[in-house]
Amino acid sequence: MLEREPKFESTARHGHDLFELTSKEKQALQERIEKWQGLVRIFVHPMYEKWRGNESEYINDPDNQKLVQIEEVLSKLLAMPENKTPPIVIMEERVFIKELEKWLKENSQGSSQEGVYFVKTCRDDPTPKLRKITTDPWKLLTEILRGLGVRKILIGGMQLGVLWHKKDWTQKDPFLERCVGIAISHLSKDKGGEFEVELSALTHPTNERESFISYQRSNNNK
Repeated sequence: MLEREPKFESTARHGHDLFELTSKEKQALQERIEKWQGLVRIFVHPMYEKWRGNESEYINDPDNQKLVQIEEVLSKLLAMPENKTPPIVIMEERVFIKELEKWLKENSQGSSQEGVYFVKTCRDDPTPKLRKITTDPWKLLTEILRGLGVRKILIGGMQLGVLWHKKDWTQKDPFLERCVGIAISHLSKDKGGEFEVELSALTHPTNERESFISYQRSNNNK
């Protein structure tokens, strides 16, 4: 059980920019991913609402119960030994990277891992934020993940939108929007990407997640 995992202290750097890994950091991550047979966890803007509101109001608001749960489980995942959970990548808005690093440093669960990996994104948009736009950001992220040996992604976070009355840019059902949805559309081989993507239970809102999973099941049974 996650709740029974011991706490760990770490003096390691609390975040590694996935786009700026040193050769040593890249090799270490490749080895971890290989041990997990190509699997990584990606959280897309997991604390989107937290960064935008009053801390106490955020925690005590009943409407944010699922969001607080996502944050709590992410904390526990970071405290688990590396052989118990795949590498974690957080896609975070560039303007809130400092808040994320502070949160990682002050994580009450501690950390047993060599820091989390992050991808800086645009504001209110999961598209990777590049210093210089010389190529398509999603294409570059895909190349980096492929180079690290990633084959499967367990994705979650905020927010997911699923629509049925129109097509998205991939022209493949269903229409996916909002932060998690857009990321899936660019990464999943069932949409416009090249990876096997599974939607995590740590995804908000729950009804949209259930709608998407229901579609996947019905489609797989055809």
